[in-house]
Amino acid sequence: MHNASTTNLGSQARLATLDELLKTTIPLFLAPPPSAETLRDWFDKARIPRFKSNPLAKRGGGPVFYSVTAVEKYLRNRILPG
Repeated sequence: MHNASTTNLGSQARLATLDELLKTTIPLFLAPPPSAETLRDWFDKARIPRFKSNPLAKRGGGPVFYSVTAVEKYLRNRILPG
């Protein structure tokens, strides 16, 4: 049995990897979407919060997750005038 709150969970993500952002959020703002390397550079310069899967790992540690809310806010402020 599905209800509205269960079916909308995908659109309410708090954290996402660059690959996930490139598939879901970035196309809503940019076409064609920039490369993952370009996005990483933009997000680092904008100081968008990111989180490692294993924060204790010195190198690697799995995928890096970005705050979806911060990414959306950044793109709205950068893309939309005013």
